[in-house]
Amino acid sequence: MDTFATLAILATTTVTDAKQRWDLSDIPPEILSLIFSYVDTATLLGAVPHVCRDWRAACADDVYGPKVRLKLHSVKQVLRIRPECLGLWVAATVRRFAWVIDLDLCGVEDSVLEHVGHLTQLTSLNLGSCDNITDTGLEHVAQLTQLTSLNLWSCGNITDTGLEHVAQFTQLTSLNLSWCKKITDTGLKHVAQLTQLTYLNLGKCNITDKGLEQVVNLTQLTSLYLEKCNITDTGLKNIAQLEQLTLLDLANCNITDTGLKHVAQLPKLTSLYLEECNTITDAGLGHVAQLPQLTSLSVWGCVNITDTGLELVAHVKDIDSDLA
Repeated sequence: MDTFATLAILATTTVTDAKQRWDLSDIPPEILSLIFSYVDTATLLGAVPHVCRDWRAACADDVYGPKVRLKLHSVKQVLRIRPECLGLWVAATVRRFAWVIDLDLCGVEDSVLEHVGHLTQLTSLNLGSCDNITDTGLEHVAQLTQLTSLNLWSCGNITDTGLEHVAQFTQLTSLNLSWCKKITDTGLKHVAQLTQLTYLNLGKCNITDKGLEQVVNLTQLTSLYLEKCNITDTGLKNIAQLEQLTLLDLANCNITDTGLKHVAQLPKLTSLYLEECNTITDAGLGHVAQLPQLTSLSVWGCVNITDTGLELVAHVKDIDSDLA
């Protein structure tokens, strides 16, 4: 028996005891919500609302509706939605399921985000590798003021203008802009308004030392990724002001031993990534050795580091190096 048939039977099942007779349509919406939390997403979206009027109403309830974590690309596969119908499916979904809180989209365009903008309870939105999304798409979702996590990884058509809309997500604690190569220092003035951020990934963005002058306003940051950004020792002076940092990624950056003097001022740093920073030497690791909380260090591809330098950081629990 398939899931839909099972649910239909449950909806009409009655239970009788010595005192009363009742059926499942009498179950309060808050109890239905608990029951639905154990149902897989595809069934919840494709079958439950069609069982009976009460179950459909419970699914659409903003207060008691089950808080689904919806991964659209997986649901598309399960329900076999044709790509050309994806926008219509999302439109129909958000009308019935306004309580979705975690949405993971793949391969969508701006027109789909126009419908997503109605998911007012959304707290997490993953648009990673959506190459067709532009600044217009971000404008469509700008009213999602409950967002705490936004992933724009490899959204190559998003520019600094789009970050004006992102700046409206004042509750945001996590923002991933890695591989957004049109993002520049200008866009970081908008990111700097997101003062609740604890996680920021700017890896492979077109960011320089000038942009890091804006990042210092994000005093709650604990994780900062700057892989392959155009930053130098000058930029690290600003990074040294982020005293809450526990993770810093400087892989493929043009920094030297002098810059690591500034990094050594981060009292809570536990993880430091310096892969392929080719100008760092053993002297730089001498500065790194001063980090009291450091437990993870990567110096893979740092061609000027020798065994002598690794001895200086031998107390670090996890060291990644290409030295034998």
